[in-house]
Parts: sequence; structure tokens; C-alpha cells
Amino acid sequence: MLNKYLFAIAAAICTLIFITAGEAQPLHSVMLTVPDHPEEALNWCGPATGQMIMEGYPAGSCTKLQEDIWMAVQGYKTEAMWDTDPVGLKEAMKHLCPPAGTWSVHAKTDPQAVMYDVAYWMTKNNYPAAGLLNTLSHNAYTSHGEHWVAIRGIITDKDPTLPGNTSVNLQFIWFNDPSPVNLGDPSVERFVSGSQWYSEFQPVAKVGSGYQGKYVAVIEPPEIKGKAISPAEVLIGKVITPEDAMKYAAKWIEEYKLYEMEPYKILRKTSALTPLLVNKSHGGYYIIPYAVEEKSAHAAIIINAYTGNFQEVGAFKPAAYMPKEEAINIALKHLGVEKPKKADAELIFPIGEQTVSRYFPIWKVTADRKVLGVDHQGKIYTKIPREDFSIPLPGLKPQGITWDGKHLWAIDEQAKKLNGFDSHSGAVIRSFNVVLKRPSGLTFDGKALWIADEETKSIHAVNPDTGEVVKTIKMEIPPEKGFKSFEGIAWDGKYLWTAIYAGFSSSFNQIDTENGRIVRSIFADCNPRGIASDGEYLWSICYNGEKLPPKIDRRKILEKEHEMLRSRVFIKDIEERDPTGLVYDGLYLWYADRISKRAFRVYPGNVEKK
Repeated sequence: MLNKYLFAIAAAICTLIFITAGEAQPLHSVMLTVPDHPEEALNWCGPATGQMIMEGYPAGSCTKLQEDIWMAVQGYKTEAMWDTDPVGLKEAMKHLCPPAGTWSVHAKTDPQAVMYDVAYWMTKNNYPAAGLLNTLSHNAYTSHGEHWVAIRGIITDKDPTLPGNTSVNLQFIWFNDPSPVNLGDPSVERFVSGSQWYSEFQPVAKVGSGYQGKYVAVIEPPEIKGKAISPAEVLIGKVITPEDAMKYAAKWIEEYKLYEMEPYKILRKTSALTPLLVNKSHGGYYIIPYAVEEKSAHAAIIINAYTGNFQEVGAFKPAAYMPKEEAINIALKHLGVEKPKKADAELIFPIGEQTVSRYFPIWKVTADRKVLGVDHQGKIYTKIPREDFSIPLPGLKPQGITWDGKHLWAIDEQAKKLNGFDSHSGAVIRSFNVVLKRPSGLTFDGKALWIADEETKSIHAVNPDTGEVVKTIKMEIPPEKGFKSFEGIAWDGKYLWTAIYAGFSSSFNQIDTENGRIVRSIFADCNPRGIASDGEYLWSICYNGEKLPPKIDRRKILEKEHEMLRSRVFIKDIEERDPTGLVYDGLYLWYADRISKRAFRVYPGNVEKK
């Protein structure tokens, strides 16, 4: 049953107007009363979620202790690798507090299909739902690789239960996150845009699990068919001004009546402080703090730094944001430097870093080429958390990586396997054995995966649906440049490119896939460790030995060889010491690392298109 303030916010949001094809339509919302319960142990997010959902039943609450729910989950769960697996949570809720119907695990490879199920059945029955946000560690207990939340509110452009509405736009999600509150974390309740939800909602990445690669929710009735779509966030572009950021934040507060929601009523009596820009170059967002007093923030609005779109609202214990100058001074004092030649700082939120809050990111201070991190409490990070997102890489000895438009693929030389996996979690989606002597290098031409066999000096086209070899061409070696090892392969839209290591004569070779002949060959000017192309540019990893960082460089693909060689620029140093393979997915570069067995995502800078 909705309480007074939930009636108010539901009514306020339902008065919003969603414009589609020139017609105005009211939004559809379900906003449920679900109490806040943080997890009472660092691996009890599942029991805490179950506790909140059972107390949020529409036909009277059902109060159970988290300890009792935990014991029930352990008795019912079917997969030992979980603290709380989907079946364990489903059965615990079913037997501890039987619902009017029954609970069902919804596990699908399409997140939009799962969220349609959530929207449909929350509308139909006014029951909350358990969502598996991801299988990452979300607190100090890193061995706890799962993150359950209680979905208590969902707002779409139309009622999914009405005939014909099998596709709805997911506008907002309101959920309770049982993760213990740390400095800078918002209250247990989070109210986020549909796009922000999809940026965090990830498939299961637990090797051996029957849910591997699937998005999971535990909902009262059985599954149905439909999709809840939401536009992807804009991740690069021209940054809006701080003044515009404040205007957007004020607009969203008023338009969405955020001050009507219990956790954010503080917004009625606060004023905005100076906006803070985080991750300026890509994935950027503004934090607009709101304070009752001049310095201590009580809440914040987060918006997209390029579009001004609403992402999230949070309320927290009063806390002050550290000014840039103070962060620099703390870093200089730690370094023992009084007058640096150059010192600057920028706010960063390392993607996937669970110890840093999105509301309270860290200052990355660079002083005379030395880099330190400083958080808003003054804590020093001598080794700054990685800014590059990464995922586990399937296989024992990766030798190449590529992108097929939906998923990443990697070739495992040792196991002789071709693995397709999710780019958000690393979950393996499909896997094929390959009958090759020494597979090395991988690329996709829009239809087939191309894999080189270094031992037989051949390149094979493989059907990504069946794993069947559909074509084989001979790998030509430029006679004047020689050969020591094969280091990568790429597709430029018309030709293959191969990267061949031959000492000072290492080369990139443009290959005709009809006959395997070399169209042209250019010097690599380093030991290449992977190559990628989008048809206009050629990227490669320049390996500099174990003691120096590898570098990613970029060339324009030009007709004249000398002009192409002169177009070379270095765009990034990378930390890994044994990289292999490189691919461009249209926005990011990805490379594999043989030591950590992870795939790393790198922003290549703005890429100008013709």
C-alpha cells in the first residue's frame, strides 16, 4: 500500500509529459512502500533484499530476521559458488512468507526483456522485485561477488499490462541498495534514470553457473515477452558549462518533483554549491551538491556532463567536498615538494572501483609527472585506482581479441578455444573448439571471425554461430622484412591487416582476403602487440620490453606510405606488461593481457570521421 508521500511522488511523476512522435502521453509509475534495511553482514545483500521485499508485500508486511533468511537461503540454494543464488533467494521468500502466487527466477541474456518482466508484474500485482545488479564485489569483502537490490519503483512511458504494449521506455528505477553506507554513499534508496540503471545492471559472471551471461531478477509470477528500452548514455562530447549544469539540476528537481520523495525532502531547503566535473574526457558527469549551510552538502544531483540528462539523485550525511587547491596541497606535502614546476588535479571516478563513491570521487593530482590520489577526507592513494575498466578474460593463454558488434571474442592458444563473452562482465556466452596448431590474432569482418595459425602460416575464417571454418588463405610474409612471430590481425572494412614481428623490420601488411596476397606493407617502427582498425585509422600496441610501459599508437590509413608513416601519434601508455590483441568497438579500444588474464577498455580520444 502506498503511503502519503509515495502517493504524492507517484502523482507528481505521472503528471510528467513524455513526448513521442509529437503526441503527449502521461508516464506510468509503480511506487511501492519498501522499508530500508542495510545488510547486517558483508555477504548478506541477498537476505537483506529478501527482508525488504517480504516487508514490502502489499497485503500486509511479513517481518523476518536477516539471519533466518540467510539460513533459509543456504538450505535452498542450488549453486555453491554463490552466497545467495537466485533459487535460494526465491525459495527462502516463498517458504518464509508465502506470497499470493509464487516467486519465479527470470534469467535472460537480454536486460531489456528482464526489465519488461519487472515492469509488467510490478504493475500487475504491486509487488517489489529482487534484482541482481551485478556479480561484482560492492563492499570491503571482495570475495562477495554479487550485488542484490530491492526494486521498489519503476516508471515507464506507458502501462506494460495494456494490450499491445510489449515495448515500453524505461524512464526511472527506484531501488533499495542494502550495501553498507560509507562516506559519500547515498541513503539505501537510489532513484536513477533508466540509462543509469542499464549502465550498472550486468549479467552473471560466475564460471560454472547456470546463469552465466544472463541478467537475473526474482519476480512473483512467471515470465512473459516484451522489452523495456532506454537510450544509452552519451559518453563523449563537448562538456556543458557549470552554469548550465546547475540549470539542468534545478530543472530535474522541479520537473520530477524530487523533493516530494522522503529521502530527498532536504532539497526543499537547500541551495546549490559549485558543480564538480568528474571524468571530463569520457563517461563524464557533473555532481551538483546541495547544502543547507554554505560548505556541507546534504544531497546531490548527478547529470550527464555532455547532455545535461538526469542520472541520479542522492542524499547523505552532511559532508564537505574538498576544493581542488586543497587536494593539490595535500599531495605536494605528501611528496615533500614545495614549489613544483607544474601541478594540477582533476576529479575521477574509476569505473568498476567499488571502494570509491560516485558521489565522492577522488582527486587525481599530477605534480612534476608524479601522480597521487586524494579523496575528500584527505586519504592519500599512492597507487591511484585504475581508471580503465576491465573484465575477466576467458581462457588460459589469450592471443587475440575482437568485437562482433554485440560481444567480445578471444582466442585461447593453450585450450584451443574461441570464446565469445559479455563486454560488461566477462561472462562467456558461447565457446567453440578450434583445430589449429598455434592460434594467434583475431578479428571480425562483419560476417566471419578471422584467426591466424602461426605454425601453419595460414589465416582461417570461422562462422561465429557454428565455429566452422568456412575459408582458409595463406599468410604471406613480406620477403624483405622477414618473420619472427605473428602479433595481430585487423579488418579495415575491405582488407585484413596483419602485424608481424621481425625485429627492426616488423611490419603491418594489408591482405586481400580473396587470395591472401599482400596489397602493401609498411614498417611498424616497433614490436607490435596487437592491431585494430575502423577503416580510417590503424591502431597498434607498441611493445617496449618488460621494463618500459607499452604504448598505443594511431595512424591514418592513407594511400601514400610515407604520409601514413608520418601520421603516427602515440595516444596512451598502458600499465600491463604482456598485452596481446587490440580491437576498436566504435567508441573504445580493448586489449587483452596475458599476465592478469583480463580485457582492458581504453578511451582512444576523439576520432574524427570523414
